[in-house]
This record gives sequence, C-alpha cells and structure tokens, in this order.
Amino acid sequence: MADSITFTLRNNQMTDVTVTVTDLRVGSIVLDNFPLNVEERVDVTVFADSDDRGAAAWVFASTDGSVNSNKTQPDIRQGDECTLG
Repeated sequence: MADSITFTLRNNQMTDVTVTVTDLRVGSIVLDNFPLNVEERVDVTVFADSDDRGAAAWVFASTDGSVNSNKTQPDIRQGDECTLG
C-alpha cells in the first residue's frame, strides 16, 4: 500500500487560471492559488487509501472572471492525468 500517490493536473481551459487543490482523504490544501497557464501541468501529491487511490477536489478561476468552476475526482490512481474541467 502506498502512503501517497502523485497525479498530473492539466489546465484544459481556454485561459490561464489559479487553482486550489484539496486532498479529500485528509481535508488539507495541497496547492493554494497556484497559477496554471493554458495547457500547463502540475504534479499533485495526495494521500492514498488502502486501494492506493487518492481523492481530490479543486477550484479554479481566471483573473478576468471568465472562468470560475470546480471539480471533484474521488478515484485517482498513481500517474493519472486529470483536467481542470
């Protein structure tokens, strides 16, 4: 059993955003207002459950207000690539 897993989060929006990611297993913020340009990726590490899967939620917004949304991923595996929206 892994203590944590790392996945990639990609900005698939049409604009640059800032993103905050919360680890849903422990309720802690793992990225806080992190700037992520269009098509950029960032590695995110979260705690894993007994099946070696992580869970995360993120909120993201553009500075001009054109994008403001959130997403939850309850079943993330090591090495997965997730997109913002």
